[in-house]
Amino acid sequence: MLENKRALTGYWALLAGFLSALLPVSTVIYALQLLPKIGIVIYKEQFLMWFLTLSLVLTFLIIPPVKNKASSADAVKVPGQVFERVPWYDIVLALIALTAGGYVTFWYHQILPEIGLLTTDKILASAAGILLLLEATRRHLGWTMVSLGLVALAYSYFGSHLGGILETRVIRLDRLLVYNYLGQDAIHGTPLFVAGTVVTAFMLFGQMLFATGSGQAISDFGFSMMGRYRGGPAKVSIVASGLFGSLSGSASANVATTGMITIPMIKEAGYPAHKAAAIEAVASTGGLILPPIMAATGFIMAEFLGIPYADVAVAALLPALLYYLCLFIQVDLEAAATGITGLTEDKIPPRAAALKSVAPVAIPVAVLLLMLFYFFQSPETSALYATVTVILVSLSLPRMRQNFLTYCKVLVKTGDVVVSITIICAIAGLIIGCLGLTGLGTNLSQALVMLANGEVWLLLVLAAVASIILGMGVPVTATYIILVILLAPALVELGIPELAAHLFLFYFGTLSFLTPPVCISVFVAAALAQADVMKTALFAMRLAIVAYMLPFFFVFNQSFLLEGTWDVLLRTGIGAAGSIMLLSAGLAGYFRGHLSWWARILVVAAGLAGLKWGVYSWLGVIASYALIAILYPSGKSATDISGENTTQ
Repeated sequence: MLENKRALTGYWALLAGFLSALLPVSTVIYALQLLPKIGIVIYKEQFLMWFLTLSLVLTFLIIPPVKNKASSADAVKVPGQVFERVPWYDIVLALIALTAGGYVTFWYHQILPEIGLLTTDKILASAAGILLLLEATRRHLGWTMVSLGLVALAYSYFGSHLGGILETRVIRLDRLLVYNYLGQDAIHGTPLFVAGTVVTAFMLFGQMLFATGSGQAISDFGFSMMGRYRGGPAKVSIVASGLFGSLSGSASANVATTGMITIPMIKEAGYPAHKAAAIEAVASTGGLILPPIMAATGFIMAEFLGIPYADVAVAALLPALLYYLCLFIQVDLEAAATGITGLTEDKIPPRAAALKSVAPVAIPVAVLLLMLFYFFQSPETSALYATVTVILVSLSLPRMRQNFLTYCKVLVKTGDVVVSITIICAIAGLIIGCLGLTGLGTNLSQALVMLANGEVWLLLVLAAVASIILGMGVPVTATYIILVILLAPALVELGIPELAAHLFLFYFGTLSFLTPPVCISVFVAAALAQADVMKTALFAMRLAIVAYMLPFFFVFNQSFLLEGTWDVLLRTGIGAAGSIMLLSAGLAGYFRGHLSWWARILVVAAGLAGLKWGVYSWLGVIASYALIAILYPSGKSATDISGENTTQ
């Protein structure tokens, strides 16, 4: 996302802060159903239009139209600082957004019974709303998402002139605009609903954690647990970036935030610049697939599938843990192979103090998990309960206690973060509306099935490649939504379970952040490390290799998604861990010594075989660990066994 904000002061800053705080406050009111309790009943679409309108107004107040190009008329110099006022043209755009959105918000109960009747007021409000949404998207995300939205609209309007599977029925422009802006399955559909409820509630929870010092407590805990071991800073990066990445919802933003601290430390420990950057990029990107939050995309998945979010989180747990296990082992072996040690004791927080500082953080997290998985509350309600718990815990502990203004600033900060996510989900809803109106998703799925000729493996490969390409330069939430509409029906048609199909597409959409040529996480990390981008990208792909493989495995073996008896799940977990150990050692070329090239091939092949067949029987599991014991006996180096005399 493009960081490009006006430094507002005075009344403009107060107005922007008030509107930002109003976003999470609106979520709390709607999620807890406070309005019906006082006799005010509203439609879901009214809440969503209100939420989107606030986001559009804030965009035009805060985000200038051109990056770092404030006009001289807008910039005002005062002693010691420079601030900007909102120019007249953005005030006009904000007022138009307020007028169009307010019209729908407050008169929707009159619009709904006659929504099919195309009147001038509906057409004008829809045209203005869609144009403003496209401009807001450009300011937040650049031209990539705007181009996708324009292509979707153009295809809907001109598709009747095309041939073959791309041909559509004739769709009038006025109907196209009204359907997308006022309909229930387009801009105001599932993505925006999740952004306005679940995502905002979880962002409020995360911001409250950070404001009360929990972020520093988690960081200190990571350093105290991992810092003293070989490659300690890199291992701390894995823990911290994974946790923060799950909360932030943006791999690149997470790299920029945590990488500022971790990448220099990893380099200082002895890792080359490109490896330090790759470790941070892979750890941060993995946070997007890590339960319990999964960067909020998991909640959208649950809405699409019509199942509890707990089912999605449970299914995603083992693949995510295996992803981080593979990364952790490779980082450890890289440190062992090059003699990288841990941090000195004077740089490591005392373990007892770190445990004491992080213990309060466990309480709201426990409340969140209990509400989600034991009491089966909705995700947004669970997050709000957890947020209240954070406040109560912080008020009871002097070191976490904040003044009233700080808690209010959390609301403002949450709103600032949520605005861009709201715009992303709204433009994704526009694309969904166009695809639904034209039927392209169904036609494309049928074409893919025909192209694959009924071969599931071929269809999966095509879907994986398409997911990475479509995901390049696009936020992960929008990527997932587009992929589900375009590709999921084809996977399901060939017999792949819906949940597995959605997770498959989610994984490969996420991997676009690591896969060249448009690997945004790698770009950010390489810039921070001053490393070669391509070397960083290739090493990142090696570290994340299991993420490219696991989706194919869990599509055919549901035990990877924790479906099955306890015996099957236990065998799968233990067998997969052993296979990952073999695979990681083969890729790193080291365990207790350097492996020769043929030994590396053998170990990698054994790891792949274990993932494919070993998890089906205890004999295969035992074979994996027997091979580990044979290759890496205590007191010998692996190079002795591989036929070389070199020892460490």
